[in-house]
Amino acid sequence: MAVAVCAILALAGCGSSSLSATALRNQAAEVCTTANRLTAAIPTPRSPAASSAFLRRGLAVFEPELASLRVLSAPGDLDQAYAVSLDAFADKLQALSLAITRMRAGADPRTTIAGLAHRLAPLDSKENRAWRALEIPACLS
Repeated sequence: MAVAVCAILALAGCGSSSLSATALRNQAAEVCTTANRLTAAIPTPRSPAASSAFLRRGLAVFEPELASLRVLSAPGDLDQAYAVSLDAFADKLQALSLAITRMRAGADPRTTIAGLAHRLAPLDSKENRAWRALEIPACLS
């Protein structure tokens, strides 16, 4: 995973100038495709007690994914939609982190996961609308 992140950072350069729409789409899609592959390899928890570990493993993939996407600089006409997608993604990671913290503190995993799903639904919708507007389907939730 570190190699993929380094490759994306190298492709993106310092992030000081915006990419073309095509370059943004290609580079963001590569970042998301790598993360999708990694998250697909995380086994689904077989019990509520395993939920915290599942979320931690997901967060360990999503945080570098978001960092890599933040390095990319969208062209002016896509800048707003890209900012919306990244903000919604960051809000989702914050919700995941909070759920993990709650479970570590002894919260019931079933209740916590139900609350997390409720919190994530509108964020997923917001993020997915932005990814669709950007024409980057690989980053859809």
